[in-house]
Amino acid sequence: MSFINTKAGEIGVKVVYFGPALAGKSTNIRTIHRKTRPALRGRLDEIAGDLEPMLSFDFAPDTLPRIADRYRVRLHLVTVPGPVMSPVSRKLVLKGVDAVVFVADTQEEGGELVRFEDNVESMQQLLTMLDDLGVDSAVMPMVLQYNKRDLVEGPALRPPESGHSQPIVLSTLEALDEAINPNGLPTIEAIATQGVGVMDTLRVVVKDLLEPLRAEYEGSGDRYPIAAGSSGGWPRV
Repeated sequence: MSFINTKAGEIGVKVVYFGPALAGKSTNIRTIHRKTRPALRGRLDEIAGDLEPMLSFDFAPDTLPRIADRYRVRLHLVTVPGPVMSPVSRKLVLKGVDAVVFVADTQEEGGELVRFEDNVESMQQLLTMLDDLGVDSAVMPMVLQYNKRDLVEGPALRPPESGHSQPIVLSTLEALDEAINPNGLPTIEAIATQGVGVMDTLRVVVKDLLEPLRAEYEGSGDRYPIAAGSSGGWPRV
């Protein structure tokens, strides 16, 4: 849930990076922090975990338009570690979330997604937790990042459709998208270890987040533009 800091002239919003363990959530956050000007970012906090840490930091891109012509938007980014963290703890991290980036592990081996079921299970867990928190996932700004696209190969097959004798060639990414993205959420292909797709993912989710913010604080649902190519504080790859 967004909140106003009237003294600082800011509206704070929480963006949670969710997904299977070791899918690349931490790499996303570290990359964004590294590419953000020090004057605009907070400290990168890290809580160690068995498989992966929980990372968080905040920053206020100065290329984003102000809300109600006065409030800067401050983004609070946080990762939710994989299943090694208890469901109660993961739900606590999700509490108050304004937008979600779901990071899927799409590495392949032998023409199949190595972690297909892990991705599906993680998405189901996310939707269940949001529902338990009273959050409508159908309207929650959410972006799916298909990470590790440097580790891909081969198509998958789907049974023939009615009237066709041959199976339909379906890429593994399309197969995953059918399983975890039935509502057609925005998707970004990424190689987070190389910085590819990291900032694009953030820009898309922030763009979707600005619309409800403006509706809440200004009574308008018109979209804001994002000055992605400016020389201001918005980090660029």
